[in-house]
Amino acid sequence: MSTPLLTAAVRPVQHSQSMKFVAPPSVSDVPGVLRRSDDLPAPSGYAVFDCETTGVDPGKDEIVSLAVALLDREGVELERFSSLVRPPCPIPAGASAVHGIHDADVIDAPTFGELAVYLLDLLGDRVFAAHNANFDLPMVQHAFASAGLEYHPAEIACTLEAFRLLEPRAESHRLEEICRRHGIRLDDAHEALGDVVAAAALLRVVLQLGYAPESARLDHDAYMRLRTRGDTRPASEPQIRRVFGLARPAGLTGSDGRADRDKVVALVQRIAGIDDPNLLTREQVQDVYDELDRLSDERAREAAIA
Repeated sequence: MSTPLLTAAVRPVQHSQSMKFVAPPSVSDVPGVLRRSDDLPAPSGYAVFDCETTGVDPGKDEIVSLAVALLDREGVELERFSSLVRPPCPIPAGASAVHGIHDADVIDAPTFGELAVYLLDLLGDRVFAAHNANFDLPMVQHAFASAGLEYHPAEIACTLEAFRLLEPRAESHRLEEICRRHGIRLDDAHEALGDVVAAAALLRVVLQLGYAPESARLDHDAYMRLRTRGDTRPASEPQIRRVFGLARPAGLTGSDGRADRDKVVALVQRIAGIDDPNLLTREQVQDVYDELDRLSDERAREAAIA
């Protein structure tokens, strides 16, 4: 195969002396699961992945640039690969504004199909790792499927979820902000190789803290409760709408099956001490969600018994 591949074996990345390590929260404050590395079988290694795309829909958008950094089980970098990718469609101006890649830049680049077999071998049986794996993994799986191949990683590690667990009350969990907090240099944000190198450094932070990044499982509701603790800002419109959406499975409905405002107001009064759901704070609305979830579970149990 004659394609313009860019591959390079590199020496292990040397950590800056200014790198900062933040002590993880107590077990009771972790909004989900993050297990110790010693408690799990060691993986064969990690393949840290990032891609730039024509959009954000993994079902229809295409990859225009990708990068992979291969790490051993201890986080030492062994090899990295990056390439522009020529998509089967024009790159929208809005996407180019984010990552700076235009049609002219990829005119001589390989298609994903030309890279697919090599990339599949590169990923191998390593843990697939990314910052926001919920985006990158479906995107690359869609690209493989379009090339007639399947990719199912042995395990998945998401540094976004890991740091939401380790630093749940941090103001931001964007890649740039986590790197800044930990003294990690991020060159060329929103460029696949730069983002991969930074994500690999974050993966090493998790490993050096003694955790298995592939074990990170975020409980989103618990995460939001923890983040909003003491938050007196008004609840957002979507949050208020969710209160009424959750009211139906909780049984707070009228004869027409829709959420009954009077019943919702009564619940809000009982939980938060106010008589107008629109006045809930961001902390209070999480307490209301918890009670609605409890009522829904109670109804489900009663229906099962009946």
